[in-house]
Order: sequence, then structure tokens, then C-alpha cells
Amino acid sequence: MTHFTFLCLEDFPLAALSMAIDPLRVANEISRSDGLGWTVVSEDGQQIMSSSRLSINPDKALSEVEETDVVLVFAGASARLKDRKASGGALRRLLSRGARIGSVSGSLFALAEEKFFDGYRCSAHFCYTAALKEQFDRVNLCDTLYTIDRNRMSFAGTSAVFEFMLGLISDEVSDAVAVETACWFQYATLRDADTLQVLPGYSKNQTRNALPRPVRRAIELFANNIENKISIEQVSQRVGMSIRQLERHFKKETGISPGGYYRRLRLDAARQKLLYTDQPLQEIALSVGYDSASSFSSNYRREFGLPPTQERKDRSRGARHAALSFGHRPSQSPGHLDQHVVN
Repeated sequence: MTHFTFLCLEDFPLAALSMAIDPLRVANEISRSDGLGWTVVSEDGQQIMSSSRLSINPDKALSEVEETDVVLVFAGASARLKDRKASGGALRRLLSRGARIGSVSGSLFALAEEKFFDGYRCSAHFCYTAALKEQFDRVNLCDTLYTIDRNRMSFAGTSAVFEFMLGLISDEVSDAVAVETACWFQYATLRDADTLQVLPGYSKNQTRNALPRPVRRAIELFANNIENKISIEQVSQRVGMSIRQLERHFKKETGISPGGYYRRLRLDAARQKLLYTDQPLQEIALSVGYDSASSFSSNYRREFGLPPTQERKDRSRGARHAALSFGHRPSQSPGHLDQHVVN
């Protein structure tokens, strides 16, 4: 059976930790065994604060862990190892003893900084991918729920951890216990590691995956051309529509024009880099297709309600809540939402 060590760093996601532990607890209860085990640790064994501002008291310090099967790291995107030499050494020691190491959502920043994922495929939450690509070019990012590459594991978020645990329970206990565990949580759909992440569609009631195919294909083209801008005419040709047809479809499904949607994607990528990297403002502007910092700043302020310089100054607060506020915009006039010019 498998024993997990859950390492919590500053601003760790409480829901993700719970959804890692609770399926194991329930499976043990259903099977009347204690075969699936876990230990919660912090770097120094002291109380640690979650992003929900609730604290937990860990079982021990990371350095006290002698052996384990899997180390899953939970952290906010801005958190890093406080004692890089000692904690990094402890993680490498556990790897050398056969453990696997995994990142959950924002903890990929901390582990990638210590080069634990150099040359490995890994899954990252969509709200962090632009910043991760900018900082860690040796990490091969995937857009799946979770990825297992040799002795490295990575999870895009809370549900990805839960899905993995259900699969583990199926393999190590039984399919029946895994299904019953899912039912305890009223969870109806079991997905595997190859499942793509669900992405926001910026529509009133649909995810990106559920949008009509031409609109979804156009969005993919926009998303793949953040730095080197693609024209609306080129996109319309690629999806087999006239510009007018494409604009009509976009307006119906999302409430904004293709150009307005494209601008949102580019500014969302810029916001990730602003919050999670130290890249200069001018470079960020260029990396999302703006020729000048002034034009970028003007559009950024209109989209998010404050200038990028202010957001960066306040990023200790902003980074903590970015995953919650991603996609949210301040109240805007219809004239702004219906702009057809790609700024």
C-alpha cells in the first residue's frame, strides 16, 4: 500500500489538501483497513497558514521523514522553500530512496525553481502557464488534469488530485471501493490523466470546451498566438467563416467581438507574468503583442481596473487570490465590450 507525505508551504490550498486526504480516509473506512496512509508536514514542523487564512498543525518537520512513497507539495504560487538547502536536500534524499515527488497547482513554481521538474512533462493550472513558461524553459508543460512522468507527478488543481486518488484506490484496493468512495462525495464522473483541463469560456454559462466548434477553434488560434499576433481575417479563414459570420458567432456565445476576446487572452497572460515573475513591464508588453508599454498599460487598466504598475506593487496580495479572481473584470460599458479592434 502507499504512504503519502503532504508537504505544505505558505498559502497552500486547503481544499486540495483535503481532497488528497479525504478519499484515502474514506477508502480505509469502506475497506476496514488502514492500508492507505499519510503524514502532513511543513518545512520546520511549525504551524502553517493556508490561502484560506486557516492554519494547520503538521505532524512533523520535513527533515524527520525517513521514508515515504509519494511527497505531494501544496503551496501558493508565490511560496518558495524557506530553507532551500535543507528542504531541497530532504526532498532529494527521499527521491534517492525511491519516493516520487509531486506538485499541486501553485507549488510547481517552488519545485521548478529547485529544478525538480527540469526535463519532465508536467501539468499546470491554466492560470499559471504563461508565467511558468516565461520562467522555466526546461519544464515541459501539459494542459491535462495531471501528469505522471517517471518519478515526478503534477496536478493542475484540486479535482485533479481527487481523480488521481480515486485511481490509486482502484489499483491498490478495488474498483468497487473506488466507486463507493466517489459516491461518498457525490462525484459522478471519473477522469484519467489524459483528460484536458476545463477552461473558462468567458461566456455567461459555458466553459471553453462546451462552446461551438468554430468559436472554440478560433479561441485555440488566439491562444496559440499570444506574442505574434494573428489577424481576425486569418482566423476567420482558418475556421471557414467570413469575418462577419465569426463576429456574429462570437457575439452570440461570449457577448464580445473576436478582437475583444483575443485582447482578454493576451492581457490574462500578461497578468500571470506580472504577478508571478519579475519580468520588466516593457518585456511583458512585448511578450503579449503590444508595441509600447503605454498602450499595454492603458488596456490593462481598462481590463482589470488598475494599472499594471500598481498591481505589481500589490502582488503579494494579488498573487494569493489570482486563481480566484482569474477572468473577473470590473463593470464595463457595452461600448468597451464590443470593441472590434485588436489592441
